[in-house]
Amino acid sequence: MPTSPCQRYCRDDFTAYGQRFGIAYRFARRGRLPVVQGRVEEFALRPGMRLTHSDVEVLQHYASSSLQSAALLVLVVLEGSVTLQVGGSERHLSAGMAMSIRLAGSGPALHASQAPGQRLRTLTLGLEDAAALPQLALAAVAPAPCAWRLPEHLTRSLEHALDDHWHAGAQRLLLEGLALQLLAHAQPTTPPHPFGQLDFSPGEQARLEAVRQRLLQHPMDAHRLEDLARLAAMSPSSLRSKFRHAFGQSVFDCLRERRLTLAREYLAQGLSVQQTAQRCGYRHASNFTTAFRRHFGVSPRRLVRTLA
Repeated sequence: MPTSPCQRYCRDDFTAYGQRFGIAYRFARRGRLPVVQGRVEEFALRPGMRLTHSDVEVLQHYASSSLQSAALLVLVVLEGSVTLQVGGSERHLSAGMAMSIRLAGSGPALHASQAPGQRLRTLTLGLEDAAALPQLALAAVAPAPCAWRLPEHLTRSLEHALDDHWHAGAQRLLLEGLALQLLAHAQPTTPPHPFGQLDFSPGEQARLEAVRQRLLQHPMDAHRLEDLARLAAMSPSSLRSKFRHAFGQSVFDCLRERRLTLAREYLAQGLSVQQTAQRCGYRHASNFTTAFRRHFGVSPRRLVRTLA
C-alpha cells in the first residue's frame, strides 16, 4: 500500500498489497468504504528482509490469510490487539507482544483478524529466504508459531526509531539493527511460547488448562491466585510461572484479556459502559475504561461511536 502521513485505505489498496505479498483479505462491508485510515510504511532493509510499519485506525473489521512461504515472520503489536489463528490454534496478541512463525507454502496459513474501533500499530518483519541471513539457526526454530513478550528496552528503541524526525537513511540503518534484534529474540535461546504446545506432564497440562477454562468461562468472578493454585494442585508461585510458560501470559493477563474481549462484544450489542463494566467483573467503570483503552488503544465510548 502507498505511504502517506494519513491516508484512507480501501479494499482496492488491500487487494493490490495482497497481490504483491501473497495475502488474501476479507472485509466486513462491501463497496469502496475505507477499511483503515493512517499510514503504512515499508522498509527494504536488505535483500530478502522487509519491514512493514502500520499505524492505523481500524474503521471496519477485516481479516487476512498469508498464502506465501517465509523463512521467518515476526509480528509485533505496539498498540491495539490482533487475533491470530494457525492450524486451529488461536491466540490474541496485545500491545507489547510478538509472534514468530515459519510459513511453508504447503503448511497451514496464518490467519489474522483486526477488530474495528481501535488504533492498531504493528510491525511485520519478513525474512523471505534463510540465505538472506545465514548466521541465524533457522533450521532449529520450531515450525509452530511462538508468542512472546517484547523486552521493554526493545519496545522503547522501536518507538524511538519510528519517530518522524529521522533522516530516511539513518532511520533505515537504525531499523535494520533493531530488526536483527527481533530475529535474535525469535531464536530458540529465548523462551518463546508455542501455540498450544506445553512442556509439562499430561496431568499438569490438564490442570493448567482447567485453570485457563475457569478464567475463560467465569471472567466476572473475583478470582484469587490461591484458589486457582488449589485447582491446579500447585503452589501459587508454581502456577504463576507454569501458566506463563504454557500460555505466554500471566494468569491475570489471561483473565483481563478475556474480560476485555467480552466487553467489546457487549458494547457492540448495545450495552452501556457501566453495564459492560459490571458484566465483566469491574467494580468501577473508570477502572474498566482505563483497562479497555490500554488494551485496545481506544476508549469504550469511542468504540461505541464507531459501531453506531
